[in-house]
Amino acid sequence: HQSDMTTHPAHKSAPKHTLLHLVLNLLIFASASSQAASFVPHNEPPPSPSVQQFIDRVQTSPRSEVKMRAWTCHGRTQKEMVDKLASAGIIKHKPTQEAMIKVDRANYAGGRSGAYVDSPQPIGYGQTISAPHMHAHALEELMPTLQKAALEHPDDELRILDVGCGSGYLTACFGRLVDRGPKGPILPAKGRVYGIDAWSELVDFSRANMMKEDSDLFDSGTVSLQYGDGWEGLPDAGPFNAIHVGAAAATFPKSLMRQLAVGGIMVIPVGPVGGVQSLYKVEKVKDSPKFDEGDYVIKNLLGVRYVPLFHP
Repeated sequence: HQSDMTTHPAHKSAPKHTLLHLVLNLLIFASASSQAASFVPHNEPPPSPSVQQFIDRVQTSPRSEVKMRAWTCHGRTQKEMVDKLASAGIIKHKPTQEAMIKVDRANYAGGRSGAYVDSPQPIGYGQTISAPHMHAHALEELMPTLQKAALEHPDDELRILDVGCGSGYLTACFGRLVDRGPKGPILPAKGRVYGIDAWSELVDFSRANMMKEDSDLFDSGTVSLQYGDGWEGLPDAGPFNAIHVGAAAATFPKSLMRQLAVGGIMVIPVGPVGGVQSLYKVEKVKDSPKFDEGDYVIKNLLGVRYVPLFHP
């Protein structure tokens, strides 16, 4: 999939610190799960039967739309790393850039060693913190619908669900976008972010990480974290303007799709464990009393490699 995409562009004369970053990148990636959350180009085989019911309606992104210089956006600081993601064209919206700068990845990746390297890293329990370029890509895909909802209904709360909150990093970024506290939201409207994970230990890990420098998101009621089944979501807290799924589902979870608000977007990796996976954007265009495939427009974004969405 997207076989013409360059993930390791050549450099004429790489400075020493860049070479060190690349070596560190390779070491960290080798220690991470072989299905870490990251971009990976591949030639896509026929879809599995579990996704066949949707595949005829899937739109595939033109190759020209996705020219990510993934794996290369290393920095010495959070800001330098995020600015490189913007310079590479991975980040296009200012709110994405601002949110990622405000949330220090070092607080969520187990320390500063390797925190600003553009690669996934293990966080325990067979899970990883996604590569920064994947966090940026997820935020970018969700940003237009969040901006539209905030501008059209500034007095309504935005609602965001982060399935598989893991380290808590992306959950905190969502929180900064809709911050209900004194600092105020980056977007034109405030909101609430719900992070869930099927590993209670990772819920505790997310909470501990967020308490380091982003505890105000708890104090303001912007972010809540809890144990939960990612396949089922949080129907009582919806409908959601945006849903992010941080692990690969074997097929499209109908329960999560139902929890989208009309006009809402879900970004989700779908595919078998150890097999070909793709990142999809699912938009809900209308709402029927019962689940109806016709209520959704599904777009295949790019090839990825994620840990599996766990059934508790």
